[in-house]
Amino acid sequence: MRKILILTSVLFSLLFSRSLDEIKKEGFIIVAVYENFPPYSYIENGIEKGIDVDLALKIAKKMGVKVKWYWTGSDENLEDDLRNVIWKGHLIHKTKADVMFRIPFDYEFIRETDKSTGELNNELVVMKSPYHAERWVIATNKKKIKNINNLAIFKYHAIGVELDTLPDAHLGSSFKGVLQENIKHYKNIFEAVKDLKAGKIDAVAGLKSQLEFALDYKNNKDKYYMSKKIQYAKSVWDLGLAVRTDFRALSYELDGIMDELYKRGEIADIFKAYNISYEKPLVFQNN
Repeated sequence: MRKILILTSVLFSLLFSRSLDEIKKEGFIIVAVYENFPPYSYIENGIEKGIDVDLALKIAKKMGVKVKWYWTGSDENLEDDLRNVIWKGHLIHKTKADVMFRIPFDYEFIRETDKSTGELNNELVVMKSPYHAERWVIATNKKKIKNINNLAIFKYHAIGVELDTLPDAHLGSSFKGVLQENIKHYKNIFEAVKDLKAGKIDAVAGLKSQLEFALDYKNNKDKYYMSKKIQYAKSVWDLGLAVRTDFRALSYELDGIMDELYKRGEIADIFKAYNISYEKPLVFQNN
């Protein structure tokens, strides 16, 4: 039913990505956020909530327009998400968004080229406005694991991971695969956290923001330990926005608003409201 409601809303609105002038003339901006992805974007009691939701509402207010939500699931990879949501449109209803949130802001990904043609794989998308440094971490039950000095500890303790994520692949291949028998797979990180709370597993590896949210970590630091990273893995990256490359004026407008929100501390305040520790984007950490 949820997917039907999302699709119906999208079709009824006839949503197509537009220029900055069109957005302001028509009085709304089409914002794509991932469905069922707390603390960034989710629906609770029929109300849109989350960090990205609150941030989008602030942007829209400063632009003098309203928000129309484009709820999307995640595809096999980021390129598919960008193609379906930003520059080509959904395979079935051809809907496009004006801007998409929670996009990994990665210079290597932005510059990836097709080996046969030499053309940029993502030349139709502009990635802008990094607003938070996200990372993979490990949370543990302090009664079972007080801290983590080496991943080898999971030879003796069960750890939960969301299937087909970097922690899943990294832990599964570590120490020539000897940890695999203690890796428990879940459909999502929140199911793993339920088992951690119930004492069925001793640790969970996943996104720091999701683990902090699911564990109410700010108020439960006496119960849970959280690592700063996952050893020997690329554990941290920036999150930003994506728009179509031919709508540069829109990207500059968004960049200016996001920069203002960042400097005024309003982005950090949104994270704080969800009890998530805000981390300055990597691109700003030397400034």
